[in-house]
Amino acid sequence: MTKRQKFFSALGTFFKNVFSKNIPLKIIALVFALLLWGYVLSEEKPKYVKRVYDVNIEYLNENRLKEWEVVKIEPSAVDVSIEAGIDMHSMLDKQRVKCYVDLGSVSLTDQDPDRKTVEISVITNIPDYGVLKDVSSGSAKLTFERVKSSDKLTATVRTEGKLPEIVKTNDTLPEYFECIPPKKVTVPSVTGLKSDIDLISGAEVTIDLSSFDNDDLSMVPGVYSVILPVTFKDANGKVIESSITKDAKVTVDGIEIRRYKEVPIVLDVSEDAIDTDVYEYSCVIEKGQPTMVRIYGDAAELAKITKIETETITPRSGESDRTIPVALVIPEDVRIKADQESTNVEVTVTKRQVSDQEFEIPVKYSDTDAGITLTDKTESIRIKVSGLADTMQVFNQNWFTASVDLKYHGEGKQRIPFTLRCKGIDMHIESYLVQEQSEDGEPTIRITFVTKEGLTYLIELEENTVEVVLNAVQNDTAH
Repeated sequence: MTKRQKFFSALGTFFKNVFSKNIPLKIIALVFALLLWGYVLSEEKPKYVKRVYDVNIEYLNENRLKEWEVVKIEPSAVDVSIEAGIDMHSMLDKQRVKCYVDLGSVSLTDQDPDRKTVEISVITNIPDYGVLKDVSSGSAKLTFERVKSSDKLTATVRTEGKLPEIVKTNDTLPEYFECIPPKKVTVPSVTGLKSDIDLISGAEVTIDLSSFDNDDLSMVPGVYSVILPVTFKDANGKVIESSITKDAKVTVDGIEIRRYKEVPIVLDVSEDAIDTDVYEYSCVIEKGQPTMVRIYGDAAELAKITKIETETITPRSGESDRTIPVALVIPEDVRIKADQESTNVEVTVTKRQVSDQEFEIPVKYSDTDAGITLTDKTESIRIKVSGLADTMQVFNQNWFTASVDLKYHGEGKQRIPFTLRCKGIDMHIESYLVQEQSEDGEPTIRITFVTKEGLTYLIELEENTVEVVLNAVQNDTAH
């Protein structure tokens, strides 16, 4: 065996004897040593330094600066070193160690800029059983910004979500509910950082329709009021995230929940409108517009209707008019909301080709009363007739006659109304007068009529009377 081997063999034997012999005695010695160390610590209480990390800096006298607000602090937390007895170290933490800055020591005036940075000393409070040794920063830089109030704003009211599902009534068409909110609401003045207030360009509030439950809908129709948070936006429509939005709320009144029903609509479209000025236009309903119409009312009333008709749809006198309001024909025993008695129909309005003829019609006069004679009269009247190109092709001016009844008119120069007749139809034009100003300043009488064959024409006259002179008959008596 070499010397090296002998050395390690002897070392192994030594450690074996240490850990395997007199074990109880060794355990007693260890316990005695620990008790002795605890006694020394309790009597001597040695002191050591403990470092408390990331103690947040809090504000004192914050209410002293009502027109200013702290928007930034650097640093926002510090590390504090404290010397204390080792038995107290467990009690040194961020709940018992506090750091402050006193805002009451800051002086800000109206002459200062809207944003200002001030350096303030950090005040550190520690428990009585410790001694402050060090703070990682003895001061902090605070940035203040001026606070102002906004003017009153008008907020847009919008909705999101859906009202509860369909409610069916007596196996008829389904009923639904809809929300009619006010379009705008006035937002009271709010207070916040000047930089945020100056950004405000608009505001909106949102009604969550899913918040309404069946109890709410059982009261339909109903008008509600809710308190909603306000969202402020800048000129680009971006939401302004700031302290302003935390507590800004507004009461929205007049939120109407009402019951409606979708029913098929039967459209009545006239081929030829006979209203003055529009007879030359045709009206064609756009494909698929509309097939259903929405009506509002109580459940019992809505249950009475499975379809609804319209009054006759006639075009307006303008090719650009594409949306025509059409009245609904409501059965007499059904009551629905008054403001829902019409609907809008998308149509194509086309101007049709027209032509006209001007001619004179001889005037026929009846017999006068006894003792009266007709000495002077108007022989004919000038008339202009217009119509669609295809109807004017069959027009005949001999259809028209004009007659004047002289009965019961006394003597003198006077104007007497005449009567137009067309193929047996009397048109007492004084009953159809529409006075319009012509280009030369003279009034024009316009009459739209339909013949027995359904042909539409427009008559234009300059007068509705003719001038005549009636004289008394003189009898000669012989002497």
